[in-house]
Amino acid sequence: MPPIIGITATLKEDVDAVAERPLGRFVRADLDYVEGVAGAGGAPVVLPPAGDERAAEAVIQSLDGLLLSGGSDLDPHYYGEEPMPELGVTLPERDAFEMALVGLALRRGIPVFGICRGMQVLNVALGGTLYQDLPSQWERDLLKHRQDTPKWQPTHEVRVRDGSYIAEVMGRESVKVNSYHHQGVRALAEGLVVTGRSSDGVVEAVEAVDLSERWLLGVQWHAEAMRGAGPQQERLFEAHVSAAERHALRRAAA
Repeated sequence: MPPIIGITATLKEDVDAVAERPLGRFVRADLDYVEGVAGAGGAPVVLPPAGDERAAEAVIQSLDGLLLSGGSDLDPHYYGEEPMPELGVTLPERDAFEMALVGLALRRGIPVFGICRGMQVLNVALGGTLYQDLPSQWERDLLKHRQDTPKWQPTHEVRVRDGSYIAEVMGRESVKVNSYHHQGVRALAEGLVVTGRSSDGVVEAVEAVDLSERWLLGVQWHAEAMRGAGPQQERLFEAHVSAAERHALRRAAA
């Protein structure tokens, strides 16, 4: 059986543009995430951001892997800060559910792959902090990290660390990526190591210090939308699914 990969979803408010009235809130997960997991041999399951820690615990029991998707800003209270004026939209239900999910996944040894916001959530769940707004907090020259181009179009280069796991998976030491964020990793959490940066120094990739002990990987770019740009992005999903397969085998043997 293929490993079951939980994909976190977000909440969206839909509005009738003609009548100018709200239509309600909807759960949304971009199809690119689902197709990325399925294309790598996993069984994707979308996880709506609803329920408390008890609900998260019930959900996590059925998962072999967890994919943290991109989206809204994370509430800075999770890393001990008050919100800045530049902070974007936060979704309390999503933040609480995902932080609970990650905590449970870490305790159970479930492989976690974080994309964009997902990498930031992973870092904070492990005790790290974020820049609430890179343009106003970064003290050096900064690339444009919130692009206006289609998500499949690469916009800047990321250098990945020689000898790192992500360099091995992608088969190269630099990669052209897209960029759609204004937050980023500030203080790196214990247990993670930076394995990719853009030319301005912004953290673009992290992984667990010891992946044989705990499989954790995060990228700041939207790898799910760039799968058609080259096999390197697809290999990230394949690596996660393979790690989830190994976890499922260990769990079955226990």
